[in-house]
Amino acid sequence: MKILLFGVFAALLCTASPAFAQPADRQILEACAQNRADRLPNPYTDLSPEHWAYRAVLSMHYCGAYRGAIPPEQIEQLRRSPTNRSNS
Repeated sequence: MKILLFGVFAALLCTASPAFAQPADRQILEACAQNRADRLPNPYTDLSPEHWAYRAVLSMHYCGAYRGAIPPEQIEQLRRSPTNRSNS
């Protein structure tokens, strides 16, 4: 059952619309910080706003698996910071 659900979810993610206009990074960061990715443009041709998973699919597409309520300024700061840090 889990494999079937994963397959359906993966298929949904792979059907992005070719005419999709990507919103600006700032718009995406703001929407993700407010947990409102469903207000961003729908990149999928086969996903209607009435679908039960609409909000979750758009959140995964724009915000990733988990972002939580991180302020956009902190996200931008993390993006600019070097990836190789020592913990000492």
